[in-house]
Amino acid sequence: MNSLKTIASLALLIAPLTGCFVETSGDSSPPPPPEPVPVAPANGTLVLDWSINGTTDPNQCYQSSAAAIAISVAFDDGTPAGTFQQDCTTFATSITLQAGRYTASAELIDANGSPRTTAVPINPFSINGNDQLNIPIDFPASSFF
Repeated sequence: MNSLKTIASLALLIAPLTGCFVETSGDSSPPPPPEPVPVAPANGTLVLDWSINGTTDPNQCYQSSAAAIAISVAFDDGTPAGTFQQDCTTFATSITLQAGRYTASAELIDANGSPRTTAVPINPFSINGNDQLNIPIDFPASSFF
């Protein structure tokens, strides 16, 4: 029983020590607002669909020795944004671009990267971010070398 009284006494002595302590300063002004977090411009997607002589027949690629499409994209000020390639027989590709205004052109190339067609210009376009822009183009028979 004596040990029970000792434990109870110790518990009463320790209890105030386990409480929370709050420290305040004399300054009551609110903290400054947080710095704004920079937000990166949103990206959008250019989807380019192509055809050869108005068709999406893979045999058109084989007959013309076109292995791939090469798409050159530039910002409207002429700064290159990139060159993108896709297998000719897929007849579609998606290109992720940051928001902005662009110009582009496309040509079909052979397995060595040599052009098989003249460059087909793509009208200037805008990517607004979080959007998808579909542009169809055609490589007519007259565009082949």
